[in-house]
Amino acid sequence: MRSGDEFAGRYVLREVIGAGRSGEVWLAHDTVVGQDVALKPERIEGDHDTAVRRLLAEPRALARFRDHPHVVTLFDVVTVERDGEETYWFVMEYVPGGGLDRQPPMSAQRAARIGAELADALAALHEAGIVHCDVKPANIGLTRRGTAKLLDFGAAHRTSGAETVTGNGPLSFTPDYAAPELARGHLPRPASDVFCLAATLYALVTGAPPRGGESGDGGTDTERLTYWKAEQGVVAMDAEAVGPLHPVLTAMLRRDPRQRPDAAEAGRLLAAVAASQSQSHSQSTITRTGRRPRWRWPARRSLLATAVGVGAALVLGGLILVPDGGDSGQGTDEAGRSRAAEGSLIGDPRTADVCALTDPAALGRFGEARVDVDYGNFDRCDVLVRPDDESRIDVSVQLRPGSRPEGSRPTTRIGRIGVIEEPPESDECGLLLYDSAAGGDAEGTLVGIRVDMGDGSVTGGSATLCTVANTAARSAAEVLNSGSVPRRSPGYPDTSLAWADACALLDAKALSAAVPGIRPDMPEAGVANWNCEWFSEVDDLEAEVSFFRDQPKSAKDREVVRLSGYRALVEPEGDGDETCTVFLEYRRYSGQGARTAAEMVRLRVGGERPMGDLCAMVTDLATSAAAELPER
Repeated sequence: MRSGDEFAGRYVLREVIGAGRSGEVWLAHDTVVGQDVALKPERIEGDHDTAVRRLLAEPRALARFRDHPHVVTLFDVVTVERDGEETYWFVMEYVPGGGLDRQPPMSAQRAARIGAELADALAALHEAGIVHCDVKPANIGLTRRGTAKLLDFGAAHRTSGAETVTGNGPLSFTPDYAAPELARGHLPRPASDVFCLAATLYALVTGAPPRGGESGDGGTDTERLTYWKAEQGVVAMDAEAVGPLHPVLTAMLRRDPRQRPDAAEAGRLLAAVAASQSQSHSQSTITRTGRRPRWRWPARRSLLATAVGVGAALVLGGLILVPDGGDSGQGTDEAGRSRAAEGSLIGDPRTADVCALTDPAALGRFGEARVDVDYGNFDRCDVLVRPDDESRIDVSVQLRPGSRPEGSRPTTRIGRIGVIEEPPESDECGLLLYDSAAGGDAEGTLVGIRVDMGDGSVTGGSATLCTVANTAARSAAEVLNSGSVPRRSPGYPDTSLAWADACALLDAKALSAAVPGIRPDMPEAGVANWNCEWFSEVDDLEAEVSFFRDQPKSAKDREVVRLSGYRALVEPEGDGDETCTVFLEYRRYSGQGARTAAEMVRLRVGGERPMGDLCAMVTDLATSAAAELPER
């Protein structure tokens, strides 16, 4: 075949634009409809019927997504027989940009936009029961207008009974980009594509995949090392190189597929990064005024290796989600999909609607129930129940770091959600919810339900409160069993502390200078780094920083000071005896019912020291934290 030849009576060959598995891919002009197309050959090898069935799987898969804007369009399949050899030619949409493996490194924002478009395509595939299996730069093209297109469905794998893909022959994947479950030979799942997409985006920004280079570049040893890294889920990322993409890629590259966001959630996270170009630019530079950027992503470890993935639960959201451990088959269906989760049940806590885990209607049988969305840290949502004019029951649903208590058994199970009673108290009742299908021995995050008396008293004591708690737990479990927690709509604004890192507000120097004997390198961090606590061996001192929402604090019984331009209130015994608290007001906003609410940084120091000493310590910490706050 040569340039200028006519093919199949209507296609005039122009030039070779690539190489496929069975030969050269040609750019051709369709003389009937007057458009350029790509012609990709696929030859029959082996048993004819089986080979044809597998070969036609790709066009059948593509045909289902003909109208999707981010999946390459298949126009036709032409059969040509020459010298007794049958070749199928796929007539496809011509994507002039070619594979992105030929492109120089791009900005994080551009990669995020491309990633969001591809995630949209993958979400459509997964909904139809198809896993692409080989997402990589070479299989992504760009139209003339820069729209991303997912190419090459030759490795596609079905995860449902749909007959659009073959009977799933041997797995095909690229080790540099493959999810660990693919490299270990386990059945593909939608989360596998999410991993591959993240590895691809990393390569688009840095010029190399997160496993350090294309396999085979250094010979057999390099190839073996790449396969080993793929099997173990080893990923080394340069956080500075990918900038605002780092936290999103970290979530997508988790070793355990159950802990990755699904394609739709990944798309939302990537779209948010793409939309924040001006903010991302400010992250990498200090402003002319010398102040720090308006917000910063939480700092993350840059190595997601086997040591991280084995023996510890990696947390993304609300429930204990333990590492894969080798896919022994437990907790998966016959298609290899996890029965425990097709990704995180909570998703990114910064976008998750924690209040969706509450059901005021179900709690309404105990009295008038109202959701309070503007109280406490971002990891919680409260429902206030008023049995009568004199009493109030406070129901709190919170994402809590920790692990299932050792040796405990669930008092009940609601679907796959186990429910454990916390030690009873006369004035409160607490329950812990966890994913029973994921295991309970590893560190993780649980959903806590806490019910206590608000204003006044409640007849019946803890028995009444536990009845309320069980009702709240059932409502939360029903949502968690559905496998999808809704996203906040609208989400937190860019100026919200929800996007900041409370732990980063106090560095080792500030902690050590303010609190004697503090251990600055041993913090206990909460969900999404929205709170952090440090401890000292001197006088049982402890320090805590957390975010907090409420109506603006009044000056009554509090000392008002200004710290780096922020209003701050010092409250002795603000969290019980032997404590002093500072509320550092960050921003005010119009909250529920148009009431004025405020986002604050809440700092607390407690211990066996005079109150004056405690308040001096926490004020010093608040001064340091105020100087580190993102610009409003």
